[in-house]
Parts: sequence; C-alpha cells; structure tokens
Amino acid sequence: MVLRVGLLVVALAGLLLLQLVRGERLRQESLVDSPHAPQAAAHVRAGDTVHYTGAVLEYEPYITWTEEGGEAILMENVKVIAEYAAVAKEMGADILVAPEYGLHGLDMHVLVPDELLSFTQTVPDPRDLVVPCTATSDLGQATAIKALSCSALENQMYLVVDVSEKTPCDSSTSCPPSGSVLHNTQVVFDRNGTVIARLCWFESRLSEVRVVINFANTFTAIGLADSNLMYPTTIRSQLGSSYTPTSGKGSLAGSRDPSRVPLDSPQVCFDIAFGHPGLFNVDSRGVRDVAMSTAWVDIMPFLIAPSVQNGWSRGLGVNLLVSGHHRPERSKLGSGIYRGASDLEHDYVYDVESGSRLIVSEVETVASVGGRRPPRRPSRSHGVAPPEAKRGSRLPRRDHLVYYDDLSNYTQVVLQKGDSQVVQHAEACHDDGLCCHLAYTPVGNLTYSLLAYSGVVVQGFGTYQIYAQICTVVWCRSEDVATCGQLGDLPGADAFPAFTIYADFAVDHVYPAMFTRDLALVENDLYDYSCDDQRSCTISTSAAVPELMTAGFYGRWYERDP
Repeated sequence: MVLRVGLLVVALAGLLLLQLVRGERLRQESLVDSPHAPQAAAHVRAGDTVHYTGAVLEYEPYITWTEEGGEAILMENVKVIAEYAAVAKEMGADILVAPEYGLHGLDMHVLVPDELLSFTQTVPDPRDLVVPCTATSDLGQATAIKALSCSALENQMYLVVDVSEKTPCDSSTSCPPSGSVLHNTQVVFDRNGTVIARLCWFESRLSEVRVVINFANTFTAIGLADSNLMYPTTIRSQLGSSYTPTSGKGSLAGSRDPSRVPLDSPQVCFDIAFGHPGLFNVDSRGVRDVAMSTAWVDIMPFLIAPSVQNGWSRGLGVNLLVSGHHRPERSKLGSGIYRGASDLEHDYVYDVESGSRLIVSEVETVASVGGRRPPRRPSRSHGVAPPEAKRGSRLPRRDHLVYYDDLSNYTQVVLQKGDSQVVQHAEACHDDGLCCHLAYTPVGNLTYSLLAYSGVVVQGFGTYQIYAQICTVVWCRSEDVATCGQLGDLPGADAFPAFTIYADFAVDHVYPAMFTRDLALVENDLYDYSCDDQRSCTISTSAAVPELMTAGFYGRWYERDP
C-alpha cells in the first residue's frame, strides 16, 4: 500500500536488503554475522518445529521498449532476477518469490497485439515435470522460462515467478484474432528447475490445491499468491503429477525429490481479501506458510500494503512471504516476510525511494511430514548502497499515488481532546449489530475518531466488492469524516495514550491493523490482539503510540460478498 516517507527495516541476522542498480552487477558488503554455528543433520517428524530461509524481492522492472521488442525486456528482467537469486542463495535462501508483472512491467495494455504477444511465454504443463533448462524438445516461445529454470537449477532453490502465458484457444473460450488466450500466470520451479506448478487466470471457478516442494529437506506448508489486475479472468491451478493435492489421491512416495516442502493455497494479490483460495487452505488444510506475488494498490485509511499483509499473517497465525512490484507512482510498493506463525516479527520494506530490494530472512514453521533436516548454515545480512548516495547527489522525491475509501456511510464518534487523567469511553455502532467500544485517556488537541461500519466496500473502481465489518480509531484532519486518514501536510508529533478497543463481530475472520502517520507498522509486540470463540475481539496497548494513524479491526464477512 502506500508509504509517504520511506521505511526500510534492516533488522535481525538473516535479513538481507539489496539495492539493484541498472547496468551494475550486485555488489555485497557483509554487515552482520550470525552467531549460530552449523548443526548436524537430523531426522524430522511431522509436527516438529523446522526452519527455512525465505527470500522476497521488491522489484522495479526494466520497461524500456526498443526495436528488439518484448523479449529483450523479458530477458533483461530475467537476468536481474537471476542475479538476485544467486545472492539470495549465498545467504542460504531456500525459496525466492518475485513480484507480479516483474518480467515486463505494468504497461502491456497500451501495446498493439503483436507487441503484446512478444512478452508472452509458453509454460510447460506441470504434470509433465519438464525441466526447461535441459529440455531438448521444442517448448515454443519459452526463452525466459528456460533461463528461469536454469537459475533455479544452478542455485538449487525454489523460484516463484509471474509470467504472461500464451495458450491456444480451445472450445471453452472465445478466441481473439491472434488465436491465443493470454494469462497472468505464476510459475513454480523446484530445485532441479522443474516446472512443478502454475497458477493461471482463465477458468470460471477457483481450484484449491497443494503442491509439494522442498525447502530444506523438511516439510512445511507454503502458499502461492498472484494477481489478475491485467487479466479479467479467474484462476486455474495445475500441479505436477507427483505433486498431488493433499486432500486428493497420491502421496509423497515416488516423487522425484525425496525431500520436499508442501506449497499450498494458490492465492491472488487482492485475493488476500477473499475467502478462496488462500483462506480456505489455511482454515481447511492447516497451511502455515504462504508465498504471495503482488502489485498492490494502497487505499487509506485501512488497506495499505504492510498493514494488510501483517494483519493477514497475524490474524490467521501464518507466515506470509510477499514480493511486491515497485512503482509508487502507480500506488505499488511493499514487500516483506511476516512471521505470524512464530515470533510475530516482520522484515519488510515500504519505501517510495527504495527501488529494488531483496529481503532474506529465516522463518520458523512446523513440518507437515517427516524428512531430513540439513545442517543449519550461518546467515549474514548484506546491503548495497545506491550509487546516487555514494556520489552525494540526490534525485527528486518520487510521487506515491494513494487512493481513499469513501467513509461517508461510516458511523463516526469524535473523541474528546485535551489533557485528562480520567479514562473516557466511546461507542460507535453500525449495521448488523456491530458496536465498537473504546477506552482511552484524552491527551492533546489533535482530532481522532472512532469509526464503525458493516456493509459492502467497493474497491478497484467497482471491480471488487467485499462485505466488511470495520472498527477503528483513525486520526482526522478535522471533525469531517471525509478528512480521516488523509495524507499530505501532517501535524506535528503526538502520542495516543494507552487504549483498549473491542467489539463483538458477526464474522469469523477479523484482522488487526495498526500503523502510524508515516505509514510504518506499529510493532506487533507493542499491542495485544485476541478474538474468542464468541467473535469478541480486543486490541490493547500498555503504552502510548506515537503519531497514530489507524488502529483497530478489519473483519471480513466472506459469505455476504456480492
């Protein structure tokens, strides 16, 4: 979502942040050494705590059109992603997730058909377990697929990448003059470069599946995510024949890779807001780790990228690996690794000025089935300073496009101002029996409001309609609800005193949200969040929160989505 001032979290051993400069190969500088010594390999049983190292790439792709056409753009971005993969592997990464539209950028819709088709690739059917890097048969227009397969094979790591896939028309689809249908497709390569899964957007219903992959000779649950902002279709997931759905036939026996990790839950960028397929697999299959490619759009005052990603991770108790497209002028930025299934820590980047960044971090999870745990490798944190900083020059600050929710139908209760030692109580109610309660101590002269809403929320210029129950405290420029959460010239520093906000919801899934006016997450350990079996949810802080923008709940009533 949107960040007005850049926040770059560089914390904890095992976190890697890299700046990629066009025309200049990645250079590394060791910053922190991990004190952990290698450990001997050991057998792992289902249910054991295990660790893997995940990598996500915030990436601003090369998009300059030349007479060489779309393939030249594809291959330049493939080269850069492969360089990042090599660096991530040196840091011990088991998987790298690249962003949505990361191979060609966001402007394909302005191209004529022949130019558009030059960006597309033919993706092998995962059921055939093809290794494009070493395949001798004709794979069609698959130069980028071959190179990515070679990168996965060379680095012995899993690679999740979005491509524009071209497939021939069939009897079930209307056929354009080109004779081909285009899909926004997420492709998964295993350590051998094999295409083991693809997530396509073209069928009329969602398919919940599970792919088995290997991170570190241990087995855990990882989910896929992708977005369909350019392709107005729904998804179909295909798996390799030995990578079977956990609820279907087959098992790990007889697969090529004797030690793999389950990769679950195909899920789309904005499908993080929907019940299928990601949430379904979390609730029904015990998925604990989800990998997500996105080109997110920031919407204030609730749906900025880090808040949505952290809230989903914490609310569901899952680890979330998010790779985001970086183009703040189009409202696109934000990537991170959110460890909601373990220590609630997060390593993320949400910085208008960051350009491309790589984040590598160790993740704790639970083994799904038995396997061998390899020795733990020491990890280091690396970084590369942008050349502009080294030269002492400074580029103009980039714009950050932010959209705003229509709050006109929300119930608003303006909170008291002034300094008081007396705890005050506020209540805001809306439809469906939703009532939000806040206990707080007034301090200062800034305007804060308690907002409540239950009903349909329209996003994406009418593309998406979701039913939500929302209960939040929001900073406002004035007592006019339309000014709540508005960016621009922000007030000076203040601190919202310790508070408790709670509500009884009619929904089963309620996600926490708390961030400041510079759009930085409030650390998870600074507030308590809980929901009981009666759908009563509480957020409380024991200390004041500096420069609070939003704090509260975003509940989803999936069954009522239009």
